[in-house]
Amino acid sequence: MIRILLPITAMLFATGLFSQDVVKDQVVEALRSGNSKDLSALFIANIDLTVKETADVYSKAQAEQILRKFFNDHPPVGMVIEHSGVSKSGDKYFIGILRTTTGYFRTTFFLKRVDESFQVKQLRIETSKNDF
Repeated sequence: MIRILLPITAMLFATGLFSQDVVKDQVVEALRSGNSKDLSALFIANIDLTVKETADVYSKAQAEQILRKFFNDHPPVGMVIEHSGVSKSGDKYFIGILRTTTGYFRTTFFLKRVDESFQVKQLRIETSKNDF
């Protein structure tokens, strides 16, 4: 019995990690390319969004508009994840630097498990205190 349960448990665990990695990669690619539509498709229904000095909880549609304006004002050039971990509540988080034509932005996003997949529950794009 253990011989059967152990591989099944390992497979389910690996599938959960894989799905989280896929979503993380999709978020990074959307940020890197400045694609607000693809990015907002990965959000929960009401996302905690911070873009520079503006912060609130927004619907996906509102968040997409805010991000579209940000990407138009600050066209992305690249995105690098520098740190990742797990919050006290069990959400995965990723911290990176978004490089744009106008400067660098510290970017943090949290992934929350929703049913069988992960979605972005919080996204912060903040002016970086120093240029890298």
